[in-house]
Amino acid sequence: MTLYPSIPAYRFEAGKYQETEEKLLTEAALQIKINHRPYTVTMRTPGSEVWLTTGLLFTEGIITGMNDILSLQETMGANGLVQSIDIGLPEEIVTKKHIFNRSIASSSSCGICGKTELCDIEIPTSVLETGELTMDLIPSLFEQLRNHQILFDQTGGSHAAGIFNSEGLVLSAQEDIGRHNAVDKAIGELLTQQTLEQARILCVSGRISYEIVAKCVQAGIPFLLSVSAPSSLAVETCQQKGITLIAFCRNDRATVYTHTERVKTSILI
Repeated sequence: MTLYPSIPAYRFEAGKYQETEEKLLTEAALQIKINHRPYTVTMRTPGSEVWLTTGLLFTEGIITGMNDILSLQETMGANGLVQSIDIGLPEEIVTKKHIFNRSIASSSSCGICGKTELCDIEIPTSVLETGELTMDLIPSLFEQLRNHQILFDQTGGSHAAGIFNSEGLVLSAQEDIGRHNAVDKAIGELLTQQTLEQARILCVSGRISYEIVAKCVQAGIPFLLSVSAPSSLAVETCQQKGITLIAFCRNDRATVYTHTERVKTSILI
């Protein structure tokens, strides 16, 4: 099954209709099980299911690394796509984390769906390692990320997330119909490769909400960048948790919202 099937459509342009074909980004459900029990159903762009699942469990604070995973099994559907993934975890983790107290049906635009208590969305940790970032590096980060957006080129319907090291080299670049899914896939890839400790910068193609900040904090990434706007809670949380937040990164401009002392420029005033 292709990730971007074509369908007939009519485009209205210059005062008239014309027949055309449009490529659509595939969206499909993925059931995630823990120890053979349903945990969540998430809507996502098919592909990289292992990275999506491990990244989700890590950013949710359920696992601390790949050593927590005892087994992993994928089940294919009749359409040739991964339909479900079953993660085996030690029972002490399941009990301690109260995993099955959550009832989740996550859409492609929701990263905290299913949490029922306010305390469930609190972030228990902070980013301790910070460092510095030069403004001159920012354009190359988003240029690298843009070069990896194959699905967006075909459909215009995907979000992207890229994770970079301190030198600005891309460690992982992922696409998905959901912003938080793209972030989970990128974090999950580095987690499975045991290179997450190299991550210093997270770049995203969409707006920055609390859920994106929470994942960034959980991964210990000190710099969060976006081409779009942040929410008020995202800015507040970044300030509290030690994240340098830079938004509206477009061409030669960017707006630094938190911890401005960590952002350097080569321009002397």
